[in-house]
Amino acid sequence: MFCAALRRRIANGGGFDRKMKLPLTSRERADLVDLFGTKSLSGPYVHLDRMNKVLLESAYALPLRQLLIGAGGPLLTKRGQARYRRIVKKHRIQRARAALAERLTGIPELEKELALLAAMADPSSWLPPENSAAATRTWPTYNAALSAAAAWFQGQSRGWKFAERELAVRALGGSKRWTQAAKNAFSSVIGLPFDQAVYTADTGIRMLGPASWWLDSLAADAAAARPFVDVPGKAAATQGILDVAAVGVLLIENQETFQALSRTSVPEEWLCIWMEGYASEALVMFLMRLPDIPVTAWGDLDPPGIDIIANLSAKSGRTITPIGMTPELYAAGYMLEEEDEALAAWREQAEKLTVTAPEAFRPLARAIADNNGYRCEQEGLHEVVLPHLHDYLRDIVT
Repeated sequence: MFCAALRRRIANGGGFDRKMKLPLTSRERADLVDLFGTKSLSGPYVHLDRMNKVLLESAYALPLRQLLIGAGGPLLTKRGQARYRRIVKKHRIQRARAALAERLTGIPELEKELALLAAMADPSSWLPPENSAAATRTWPTYNAALSAAAAWFQGQSRGWKFAERELAVRALGGSKRWTQAAKNAFSSVIGLPFDQAVYTADTGIRMLGPASWWLDSLAADAAAARPFVDVPGKAAATQGILDVAAVGVLLIENQETFQALSRTSVPEEWLCIWMEGYASEALVMFLMRLPDIPVTAWGDLDPPGIDIIANLSAKSGRTITPIGMTPELYAAGYMLEEEDEALAAWREQAEKLTVTAPEAFRPLARAIADNNGYRCEQEGLHEVVLPHLHDYLRDIVT
């Protein structure tokens, strides 16, 4: 108790020149009297200067600071901790620069980048070189771009073209380490668009409704398929003819809800698409290819559901109108049972979305925040929404 309190005092910049208030049990007080004498304590206070003097005049000639170090290890003040963090940061930066320089060494196409890296003098900043072709001011993006470029140029020298995730495994330490910023910076370094530099995998888009995709002949008919058809999203967005006779698009977050649409009249007029719970690059490209028709979405009534749709809207440039995601339907839904800590986090996220989400989603975000962050999944609303879904959609186009 005494040692822990004194260590905290020193860490906060305090010294031994003033008395310290310390609540003590009778046993703890007796132990301190035995060690330092009765004059070292008065009422609720311990007199640190007197304790230090007692130790120095004892047979051990030991200062109080040394006693604390012996009992609990080195003492770190706030100033000392800040200095230690600066030293550690400097070492990490130097090590990261050295590791990247090793990757770039011996690659003729990256000699200039290596020279820029070697010329960096300040080891206290994570900023990359200003004149790098990566054209980024963040180290993680710069490091990923240059590391990938090094592996890519080595592959080129062997006559090998990498696939997107293959290159990430080789250069970034994992198949899912790519970010869009890193892809852009990598393309700037090597001088090629990303989809030309590597093989990119397409993503299937599951759909149902009045649309067809033609290559040399009919490749997919979403109107005739039951319960749905999968098409390669990037290919459908960039190749052949996409014939869409739908009055609008309905995006659905969850698979069971998507398949439930086949039991309604909605697919007769609306192109229904399963989002698979995230804004994939293929889906973004596909939405950008579609004609200028209304795009709507029905997702979980929770912060992630709002985020997915908002992200898809931002990436595709399409305005997306929420369906079945009103505060009234949220109140009528079934709430997930979650721990208080999780609810607090969802409430905080919902509160932020009342300001940052597209305007149409803010009433739902407010309802979630006011309800302590409770989340409602769309599957629990099937009985309430599905019988009226087609009417909700008609209201949008009329």
